[in-house]
Amino acid sequence: MKTISILGRIILLLFLPFALFAASVSVKVDKKAIYPGDIVFFTIEANGGDNVVFPDISEIGGYPITGTSSSKSTVIINGDVKKSISKTYTFSPSKDVTIPSFEVKIDSKVYKTDPIEIKVLNPSASKNTNSPLSLVLKTDKKDVYVGEPVKLDIEFRQRADVKVDKIQIMKPKFKNLWVKRIEGVKERIEGNYIIKTYSYIIFPQESGKITIGPIFAKVGKIVRSKNFFNDPFFNDPFFKDPLFKMFNNTMQWKRVFSNTITLNVKPLPNNLEVFGDYIIKASVDKRKVKANKPVNLTITIAGEGNIDDIKKFNLDIEDAVVYSDEPKISTKIENGKYVGTFTQKIAIIADKSFTIPPIEFRYFDSKTKKEVIKKTKPIHIEVIGSKTILKNESKTPSISKEKNKNREEKPSSKEPLKSKKEEDSYLKYLFLVFGYLLGIFSAIGFNKIKNLKPKKDIPLIKEIKKAKSDRELFKVLLPYAKDEFIKNILQKLEENIYEGKRNKIDKEEIIKWAMEREEVSC
Repeated sequence: MKTISILGRIILLLFLPFALFAASVSVKVDKKAIYPGDIVFFTIEANGGDNVVFPDISEIGGYPITGTSSSKSTVIINGDVKKSISKTYTFSPSKDVTIPSFEVKIDSKVYKTDPIEIKVLNPSASKNTNSPLSLVLKTDKKDVYVGEPVKLDIEFRQRADVKVDKIQIMKPKFKNLWVKRIEGVKERIEGNYIIKTYSYIIFPQESGKITIGPIFAKVGKIVRSKNFFNDPFFNDPFFKDPLFKMFNNTMQWKRVFSNTITLNVKPLPNNLEVFGDYIIKASVDKRKVKANKPVNLTITIAGEGNIDDIKKFNLDIEDAVVYSDEPKISTKIENGKYVGTFTQKIAIIADKSFTIPPIEFRYFDSKTKKEVIKKTKPIHIEVIGSKTILKNESKTPSISKEKNKNREEKPSSKEPLKSKKEEDSYLKYLFLVFGYLLGIFSAIGFNKIKNLKPKKDIPLIKEIKKAKSDRELFKVLLPYAKDEFIKNILQKLEENIYEGKRNKIDKEEIIKWAMEREEVSC
C-alpha cells in the first residue's frame, strides 16, 4: 500500500507542471455591486497556449465599452514556456446587467467564460437633516412648458466642523433637456453649514415627466500613511517635510448622493417652439437703390426665453434675388434669467421697385401664457433705373410719333403728297445702300484697331479681379445669381464662407464668363 501511495505521488509530481499550465479561461470583475456612474472593470484571462484570440466586445447589455487594456506574463518550468494573457474591459451601466459568457480561442480550441451579474444600487439622499455632508437639488419651478427656462441649483452642504480636502460633483445627466451652465460658484453660510451652490439654466425639450438626479459628489480627505515598519527612523524631521508628506499621503473618498426632482412639462399650443417675452424689429441700410444693387435687411429679436430655438427666416419676394445669412445669437445670464439677441441679415437684389413684406414672429408669451404674433411694418424699396421706368420711357416716343403723324396727315392736295412720297422712297434706298457700305468699312476698321490696342477691362471684370477674398467675390457676383453658372459659383463661395469648406474657385473661368456676357450685351 505504501509502495502504491509513493508511486502515485511520483506520478502526480511528474504531471503537475502540465496540469498547472493546461489551457484555461477565467473572468473576474473588480466589483459586483455599484452605484450609477461607477465604472466596472472586468478581465478575461487566458492561460496556456501560444495563439490566443479574444472576443471583439463593443458593448455589454447596451452599455458601450469605454476602454480596453491588455497584459501578458510568461512562466518557464523545466524549459517549458507557458503564457498567460489577459484583457480588461471597462463600462458604466446605469441598471442591473449581466456580463454574458464569451468565447476565447486558445490554439484553435474554444473555451467559454462564466456569466457574471452586476447589480446597480439605487442611491438615496441622507434623510438626516444634521448630516455633516449633503447634496441637494433645487429648481425654481416644477410645472413648466416645453422651452420654458428653469433654474436648477446643486447645493453642497458641509458642516463647519467637518474637514474636506477635495470635492468632485458629478455633472448631472440631462435627458430631453437643453442646458446652459451659469459660471461661478456661490458660497454662503447658513447656521453651522457652509453651502456651495452650482447653478444651471435648463430648457425642457419634450413634454411629459422629466426626472433629474440623483447625482453624487465624491468627497476626498487626505489620510497620512503609517511609517514603514513603524521604524523610529521615519520620525526624523526630514520626513515631516511637505514634499515627503505628499508622497506619503493617500486620498480617501466618500460618496454623497442627492435627492431627485421631477418636472411636469406641458406642450406648447399650436405647434409653437419658442417660449418667452420678445420684441422684433426690421431695418434696411437704404430705401433707394440702383437696379441690381443689394439692399441689406436686418431682423433683430431680443428678449428672455429659449431664444436659441428661433429658426432662420426666409423671404420670398417676386422678381428679386434673396440671400439669407445664418442667424447670429448672443446670450447671457442676467439676474438669473436667460436673455439674448437674435440677428439675421438678408441681402435683396432686384431690377425694379419692391416691398419687403411684414416679418411675422410667433411665440408663447411667458406672462400671458398665450400665443403672441408680432409683425414688423412693410418696407418699400425704390429701385432707380428699374425695368418698369424704362418700359414707360420706351412707350413715350411712340405716342409722340402718333401725334406728329396725325399732324402731317393734312395735305393741301393729293398730287404734291404723291410726289413727296416718291422722293422720300428714293432717298430712303440711297441712305440704306450708303449705310450698308459704311457699316462694312467701320467693322473692318474696328477689328484692326481692336487688334492693335489691348482690350480695356469692363467694370465687372475689374471688380472680379479686385476681389481678394471669397466674401468680396460673393458680393460682386450676387447681382448675377439668376445665371446658372454664377449660381453654382455662389453656392461654392457660400460653403467656403459659412461652412469652412475649401472649394476651389477659378477666377479665370468667371472672368471668361464676364467677357462673354459683355459681348452678348453689346
